[in-house]
Amino acid sequence: NDHTRTRTHRIPFCIPHFKPTHHTSISPIKIESPSLLAQNSFSSESLLHRSSLLHTQTNLSERFEKMSETKLSSELAMPTDVVPTTTEKGMKSSESLTSINGVDEFHTEDHAEAAEEAKHSDSTCTARHETSPFVGQGYTNVASAAEGSRILFATDEWFAAADNLLKDEEPHFDPDAYCEQGKVMDGWESRRRREAGHDFCIIKLSERAQIMGFEVDTAHFTGNHVPAISIQYADMSPEQETRMVLGLPGSVERLIHGGIQGTGHSPEEVKAAQDLFSGQEWKDLLSKTNLSPGYEETRLHFFPLPQASSKVATHLRLNYFPDGGVARIRVWSVPSELVARKVNGLYSPIKTGRTCSVVSHKEDTIMPSCQSYPYPELSAAVNGGMGVMCSNKHYGEPWHLIQSNLGRDMGDGWETARHPDRPGVLEQNKETGLVDSDLSDWCVLQLGSVASSGVTRILLDTKHFRGNYPESVLVEGCCLTASDDPTLPLSPKLAVKEFESAEWFTLVPRGRMAPDSEHVYDADKGQVANADRPVSHVRLSIFPDGGVSRVRVYGAAGEGSFE
Repeated sequence: NDHTRTRTHRIPFCIPHFKPTHHTSISPIKIESPSLLAQNSFSSESLLHRSSLLHTQTNLSERFEKMSETKLSSELAMPTDVVPTTTEKGMKSSESLTSINGVDEFHTEDHAEAAEEAKHSDSTCTARHETSPFVGQGYTNVASAAEGSRILFATDEWFAAADNLLKDEEPHFDPDAYCEQGKVMDGWESRRRREAGHDFCIIKLSERAQIMGFEVDTAHFTGNHVPAISIQYADMSPEQETRMVLGLPGSVERLIHGGIQGTGHSPEEVKAAQDLFSGQEWKDLLSKTNLSPGYEETRLHFFPLPQASSKVATHLRLNYFPDGGVARIRVWSVPSELVARKVNGLYSPIKTGRTCSVVSHKEDTIMPSCQSYPYPELSAAVNGGMGVMCSNKHYGEPWHLIQSNLGRDMGDGWETARHPDRPGVLEQNKETGLVDSDLSDWCVLQLGSVASSGVTRILLDTKHFRGNYPESVLVEGCCLTASDDPTLPLSPKLAVKEFESAEWFTLVPRGRMAPDSEHVYDADKGQVANADRPVSHVRLSIFPDGGVSRVRVYGAAGEGSFE
């Protein structure tokens, strides 16, 4: 199995998490019949098999006691070209098992501790913050899946999916966990490469950021870690990223479903990805750098970038040379200015036409309500207008509608709750083109003065109401005047009693509305019905519900009014 070395480290016997001393060589366990090693059938497999048998036959503590007394140099006729060695920070496996001369003594205390660790089926690395130079610097890890970072492409994920690189938790290792592909590893591990080239993956960072350094963790990848890596970066616009994702084999499916262990791209697919990258400017951020195996003493690799060398990036390319595994990568950064996405403008179901003029607040123009007009705004609160009553005021009251200024936000208007009886599936009336439902909410506004000569203009403003504007509106009027002064509307208390019996007539027929726009209905363009009839009150009905920012009713004021 490719991961046998995780537990043997390619010497006759070794325990996971072996903590080497400061010696320059390692003593093997005692072998009962050294002559077996001199036979032509000697191989690493036979040696490992032999040590495994000894492990089952001899008590572990007894063998450790014998190791310090055993010297095999005089008994073994073996080549001495390669000797497994250790360093202060960890152990490097030799390329041959045919030399165990020049050995020193094992420290049985170290192995007793390692044996105790091996009894537990699970292993989790110690906390990183004890040694990480990036902690406490105010940096953000933009290679975190929890923050939105994603793997867009990986050449090979046979032993472990590349998504594991972006986990926040410490790498986990279970020495007894195996699956169909082999040893279960917590990281990204590709299979042993047998085709030309090297493995790589593309990482979408959680945000556009200035990279301050990298942290690469090879925890538990001891005999199967990546020998060397490099990191490249790209600063892409949203449009460039979209083109790249659509061109990368399997990237769309990966974004939806994630990576799958036990898979890999064909040489043709990898070439297609390489050809796609040739049109994208990828620059080196970390040149080819060797990695150490994932023992506790050597697993963490820190690469701080000088301020002058830090770059702004949206994507990284992690290159393996040539294959293997890495447990985690953390990309420490500070936020950078985002590049705005080009998105489609706000959808508007209507435009300026025969029934009204529609002016979006997104247009670079002076809004109609801010332009001079020959007739006064009779509905304005400053001119005596009032909000009288309404069917629903869940999110705003009608008096907001008669303010002279533009709406500040969505809360500065009249908005109703979603109608509880609205149809589950909306259907369109083929004759009117409107939603085939009479459900509505309404409010009544009193003008500051009776429009004795009729209404000349009505302006309905849906500023800020982009996802909750009414589907359509109906504007009606009536004339209820004071008994002692026909130029003034009837007082609100008396008018409320008269509304049900009052003669309401149409001013603006039911018609579609647009989001975040001013809708202007001019009598001189034939857009206001019954324009010659006196009006004291206006009733606005919205279908089926929603919000309106302002209602402005213009006309000639009667004699003796606020003028």
